Amino acid sequence: MSENALRGADASSPEVMTKRAWWLVGLNILVPGSAQVLAGNRRFGRFALTLTLLLWALVVVAVFAALIGRTSLLGVVLAPIPLWIVTVVLVFYGVLWVICTLDTLRLTRLVRVHGPAKGAVALLAIVALVATGGAAFGGAVLTGRTAGVLGAVASNTIAITNPDGSVVNQGPLTGPANILLVGTDTRTGQVGAGLSTRDSSGAGQNDVTILIHISPTSNSATALSIPRDLYTSQPACGNSAPVTAARFNTALSRGGLNCVVAATTALTGLPIQYAAEIEFDGVVAMSDAVGGVPVCLVTGINDPASGVNLSAGEHTLQGADALAFLRTRHGLTTGSDLQRISNQQVFLASLMRTVKSPAVLGNPLKVVDLADAATQHMQLSTDLAKVPVLVSIALAVKDIPLDRIAFVQYPSHPKTIRGQQVTLADADAAKALTGAIAADQPVTTQTLGEAAVPTGSGTPAKTPTPGPSPAASQAPAVTLPPEVTGQSAAQQTCSQGQHR
Repeated sequence: MSENALRGADASSPEVMTKRAWWLVGLNILVPGSAQVLAGNRRFGRFALTLTLLLWALVVVAVFAALIGRTSLLGVVLAPIPLWIVTVVLVFYGVLWVICTLDTLRLTRLVRVHGPAKGAVALLAIVALVATGGAAFGGAVLTGRTAGVLGAVASNTIAITNPDGSVVNQGPLTGPANILLVGTDTRTGQVGAGLSTRDSSGAGQNDVTILIHISPTSNSATALSIPRDLYTSQPACGNSAPVTAARFNTALSRGGLNCVVAATTALTGLPIQYAAEIEFDGVVAMSDAVGGVPVCLVTGINDPASGVNLSAGEHTLQGADALAFLRTRHGLTTGSDLQRISNQQVFLASLMRTVKSPAVLGNPLKVVDLADAATQHMQLSTDLAKVPVLVSIALAVKDIPLDRIAFVQYPSHPKTIRGQQVTLADADAAKALTGAIAADQPVTTQTLGEAAVPTGSGTPAKTPTPGPSPAASQAPAVTLPPEVTGQSAAQQTCSQGQHR
């Protein structure tokens, strides 16, 4: 219908007014503001059309960034300021859509429309309002939360240094890189996370140290857990002098994250480009964000020291239960830290399967929840906190199949030294492991960790959900010596507790 027909329609003809009503509602759905330009307030209509075109331009830019230059352009688009701009535009657009729809219903003059068509026209307008307006407001919430997460990350960083004292300056991930993840047992103010009052000492030791090697080149990742009781030398860092031999978990208390970076590099010979420190509360929040992590037990675990009491069978752990499960040592058969690492690998492999499932990766709100949970309790190194770097790492991990993600333990064996129960490195096996990582080779283990057993050992086995098979052009995984224990993320294993 022409503008004249819409503005000068014969109000006495129900047929004409019915046709006019369908046109106005349809135009409002396709291009908000067009109904007002043709049959209502032209000034308001032109304003609405301008904002609509602005939104479409933002969508085109986002699609272009996703398809053409994933890392560089997404790094710009996903910066806090652009995201806040998108949030404001979406909020205005949502409000504008509501106003346009209500005004369009006024313009249709439903009292002049054929009786059976009145309800249909009104219903179509309302459904379109809920769908499109809801999408605008939902998008505003998503982009606003993402901007808030990225802003929080940028405001809480720490610079890490090279062995020569220079600050590490690493851009987005373009090839193999190493990320050091340090789980601290600093417990001040974290009693509510399932920790007793006596645990809230703020000791600040690196309770968990995991070196993660990520490679878009070999399309693989290796997460190397270093035992906290590993007895080894540590180099000078900051104002701390070198030590000839000490437990590895003392590195953080010697001088913060940089001392853990220095100790890890000295132990493995591997350079570290990025690092992050996460508190116990972060585990609680992350397990909550994904809706819980499924684990199975062949035998029960009861450890009052960590607060875990689980029967044999399947459990979905989140919150304080997940934290207690990760912290337990005395609930395992020998109570050793080596068994605890193995128990953690069972959990982390399941967490990775959960995160990479369509239920999480396919749900933008859950992805933001997960990022928010991590960043609220994590301090990132300066480079790691940069948006292009985070985007590059996320895109690399997303494309790695589960069977190319390995969780391994730095090989060591128990030893008593001057009355202390520690572990000493198995030098040959450790050299094979770190050599494979340095050569950017994917790895696979022959032996599960001490606390892990294959599914089916006392519990019903689940059908694995492996990632896509690696391409034929990719290098095959290197089989590590049997002293190096661990598993892939595709392997579904169970933990065994002390109760048989």
